[in-house]
This record gives sequence, C-alpha cells and structure tokens, in this order.
Amino acid sequence: MATPAAPKMLLFSDLGAITLRLGDSDGNQRWGGRFWPGLAGTPVFELQSALVAVGTLAVTSGNFDLETQNGLKRFQWYRENMVFRLKVAPGAGPSSGVVTPCSAFVSAMPGICDQNLGADLLEWGSGNFVTTTPLVRLNTKNLSNVHLSEQFTTLDYPSAQPGEILLHPDFAVAVAGVFNDEATRANVHLRINQAFRRADVPPSGTVVAPARKSRHLVGHAVDLNIVDGATINTASMFLTKKATAAALAFIQAVRIQGYRWGGDFSNVDPVHFDDALDPESEDYTMTRFFAQLCFHSQHPMRQLN
Repeated sequence: MATPAAPKMLLFSDLGAITLRLGDSDGNQRWGGRFWPGLAGTPVFELQSALVAVGTLAVTSGNFDLETQNGLKRFQWYRENMVFRLKVAPGAGPSSGVVTPCSAFVSAMPGICDQNLGADLLEWGSGNFVTTTPLVRLNTKNLSNVHLSEQFTTLDYPSAQPGEILLHPDFAVAVAGVFNDEATRANVHLRINQAFRRADVPPSGTVVAPARKSRHLVGHAVDLNIVDGATINTASMFLTKKATAAALAFIQAVRIQGYRWGGDFSNVDPVHFDDALDPESEDYTMTRFFAQLCFHSQHPMRQLN
C-alpha cells in the first residue's frame, strides 16, 4: 500500500489567497472560512502570537475566536490611525523603548487577516516593534495662561516632569492653542486640576460622579478653574450665577469653537471642558484601550511639539 502523501503546510508568512477570520481553527484545518483537508499548519496560532507580540491580544489558542478578532481589529485601527510605534530591545520592558515614526497602513477588511496584513505584522515582530500610547506630554510651563493648580497630581510615567499633563494630541493642541489664546484674550488664567485619568484609580474631588465612559480616560478632557485677577471662579459661583464676566467670556469663546463646557450638562460640572469625542465611537474604544494599557505598562510618552 502506498504511503499517503504528507499534507502541504500552510504558513502564516505565506497565506496567499487564504484569509484568516472568525471561526477558523488550526486543529480543525479550517482557514478562510472553509475546511482544507490537504493542508496542515498553525497560521491562526502564529497570527495570535504576532498580535500578542505587538500588544493587542493577551492569549493564544489556535482558534480564531472573538477576542482574536478584537485583537486584530485593534491592530488594524492602530495602523490606520497612529504613525508612531515603540521599538523595544529583546527582553527589555517598554519603559526603556524608543518611540519611532511609522507610515500608516490601511487594511482591506476589518477583523480579517490577509497576506498583506500578515506581512505587516511579521515586519513589526522582526523589528521588535509594539503598539504604544496615543497620549502626549504637554508642558504647561510653556503656556502663558494655562497652569497647573496646587491640587494637581503628576501621574507616574517614565521621565515625568513637573508642569506636564497627559492628553490626546488633538486635545493637547486645543489646550495649548485655543484655550490658552482665549484665556489670554479674556485676561484670565486657567488652573488645571485633572487631565488624563487612570481607569483603575477612582478620581477624588470631583464635582459630579465621573461618567463610565469619561473623556478623561482617553485624554480628551480637562477639569480646570478660571482665575480672574484675584477671583477663582469656583463651581459654586457658576451654580449661583456669580461667575465673573471674564470667565463667562472665555467659556463662550471656546464654546463657539466647538468645545463643550460641563456647565451645560444635565449634571452640571462647571470645571469640565472636552472636545465632544463620541464615547460610543470606535475611536473612543480604541483610544481608551491603548491609552490605559500603555500607561499601565509604563510606555514612554511623546512630547507635544
């Protein structure tokens, strides 16, 4: 009797026209949504290992489950929206890594891995690159009318400096530009009490209970007091309609430019300002994942230029 031919190996590095997707399984020889009896290999496990290496998945199993799909979507979102990555020396922790630029990459199909995406993941792995935080460091010492309050607590991250706050770049640019400029025009100073907030640390001193999907958790919000000369416009002053005219002028100016003030909320929060990022959006979900995970893992933070 003739010896049966050995099955052909399907390698993650050579998927060809086969794509990996939800429901695929190395153990069942199912790839691309169909059964391949003439093939053998572990491409799903290799995909999962690559996602673990870049920081978007926690475990490997050889089965393309929902968590694998989510890990893949996280990497795809990152590649389409982020132009920095962290290079980490073999065996070293992220805190010693170096943030380096990278070009954006647009995937063909969300949650599905084709050969091009597989090659991109392998390139990341060969260079010891990992996904990193979307947050940046904004040094308020460089701003004329935005400062930190005495109550501000600097968070613990690599090379943290006095006077710094962590924000998403989009909102950091607004604080350094629009907020500082409008405060200058209104002849007020802004004293920041909170910016980015860790999800695992309950905030203290808040005026209202924090939202479950707070914009602070993604670096798109600040809490601040508006100082007009010797007068600090407190939350109670806004609630009793005793806020100064200059403070109200500042608030109106940033409102006109599309930023939200917590004094307009149903649960009034007069110290809060944000940029209206939709908390139900994919951008919020993904930004929160990377911001929180990378802070916890002590990734270095880029400085806002």
